[in-house]
Amino acid sequence: MQKGLIKTEEEIIFMRKLGKTLSGIFGELEIIITPGIKAYDLEDKFLELCNKEKVIPSCKGYKEGLLPPFPTGLCMSINQQSVHCFPRKGVTLKEGDIVNIDTVISSNGLHVDSAHCYHVGKTTDKRLKLIETSKNALYSAISKVKASTKIGSISQTLQKTVEKEGFNVLKDYEGHGIGYSMHEFPEIPCYGNKHDGPKLKAGMTICIESLICEGDDQVINTSEWETEMADGKDFCIFEHTVLVTKNGFEILT
Repeated sequence: MQKGLIKTEEEIIFMRKLGKTLSGIFGELEIIITPGIKAYDLEDKFLELCNKEKVIPSCKGYKEGLLPPFPTGLCMSINQQSVHCFPRKGVTLKEGDIVNIDTVISSNGLHVDSAHCYHVGKTTDKRLKLIETSKNALYSAISKVKASTKIGSISQTLQKTVEKEGFNVLKDYEGHGIGYSMHEFPEIPCYGNKHDGPKLKAGMTICIESLICEGDDQVINTSEWETEMADGKDFCIFEHTVLVTKNGFEILT
């Protein structure tokens, strides 16, 4: 197992504080998500809050492989847009939209990661059900977390919760460990068999992502980073950074 995957008590205390900060930032963003707000106003507000809290917006400038540096502090997708999208100038949120915000902050080299989906004003019953299903699936999956639990148990719980409601999970993207790197061991898919994967250990910090969609799970790229659902139907994400304990879990974000 990689060095640093089991966090020290000092690191856990720091990540707990950082997670509380990120939760507060999401609370501030939620207040201003209303019909007519510009997508980039949310980015500006996020960067302002990061500066106020003296934390680093980890996604901004993030590099992976041959991709260009990620342009914003927020990952933001609207309706059928999927993972790794970002707020663009000139885009305005409309009544009935759903908007996913996924972001990471860091301090002292440690990261925490979270995502939430919001409806903009009044929206359809189907979109409300999609949001509620994604949220329920996340918390159902988190409930399986404790030392010695296999990753597959988390993945299978998430998948079954989503499919029971008539929706689908993404297969090409997944949750992950987190700490001194934004993405650490282990990988945590949104689907699988309860007997699959490595066992969790107390002191690990992981990000469980409920990546779900209204229709088919195929995702296509619309730019080097950005993606959308191939069938044009809606996408929704909820995510928390979670501490694995001997007998259970603690949600840090």
